[in-house]
Amino acid sequence: MFSTKKLAAAALFPLLYLMLCAGLAALAAYPMFILSGADDISFFRSLVSRGGQAFLILGLYPLSRWLRLSGADLGFQWTFPRQLLLGFGLGVLMLGLHTLALLALDIRAPNPEGLPGGGQLLSILAKALGIGLAVALLEETVFRGVLFAAARRLSGYGAAIAISAFYYAILHFLRSRWTGDPATVGWDTGFRIAADGFAHLAAMTPDSFLALFLAGMFLACVRVALPRGLGYCVGLHAGWVFVIKTAKSLTHAVPEAQSSFLVGSYDGFIGYLSSAWIAVLIVMLLIALQPLATRRRNSEC
Repeated sequence: MFSTKKLAAAALFPLLYLMLCAGLAALAAYPMFILSGADDISFFRSLVSRGGQAFLILGLYPLSRWLRLSGADLGFQWTFPRQLLLGFGLGVLMLGLHTLALLALDIRAPNPEGLPGGGQLLSILAKALGIGLAVALLEETVFRGVLFAAARRLSGYGAAIAISAFYYAILHFLRSRWTGDPATVGWDTGFRIAADGFAHLAAMTPDSFLALFLAGMFLACVRVALPRGLGYCVGLHAGWVFVIKTAKSLTHAVPEAQSSFLVGSYDGFIGYLSSAWIAVLIVMLLIALQPLATRRRNSEC
């Protein structure tokens, strides 16, 4: 049965968790900064940012235990490696075709110096792969794993899809540019930096936010379709990041292009164009999920 209180809890709990992780990172950053002997405020910002990510990861296990979420609830299965490989291939195909469209529309263009040599190209690919896997494993475990499972338990599949996608999108805009005199750094500096990061959410661009929100919805729909298929989500996400990181090294943006409005300022790849085709994929997935939803409702009656 629908419960407004449970929906509110599902919607606000992730925010409280993010704020707690940010607060702990802000608190820990000051002594680390003093012990390091650094005199660059950007290093302090990095401590708060990386610290927040570290607390986010470290808190997942106790959070899962507290919520009594099993590996199956989080979407893990022994076929995870095979799922990851298949998802990665599909992710590369999806963003690969998108990158080709950007090249065809002159939104991006190959670098004038051409392709780098074999060793350099291999290094670019390896770095992109490493970043893609690390980012995807972290973010998918958080958003399509713990957060999705908790929201689904409290308020159902529809809310879990929207809530996990919303927080996935806004997390990409939590960036602080706070600066100050390193000589005046104190216990409150980390909290000022964390607060500045949250304040920058107001500057989110609608095109990039929409693209990230719909990407999160698509991955959540995959999670609904394949309850124990978190590996597919990780693979898809890793494939997307791999293509973007690789293409950024091999191509450059063309701001003066007539169709440049189709990509946002977040990374020069996603925007209204990616939102359009991923929205079509979401509709197709939701249509395919209708029989599954009907069976679930009938089983609960």
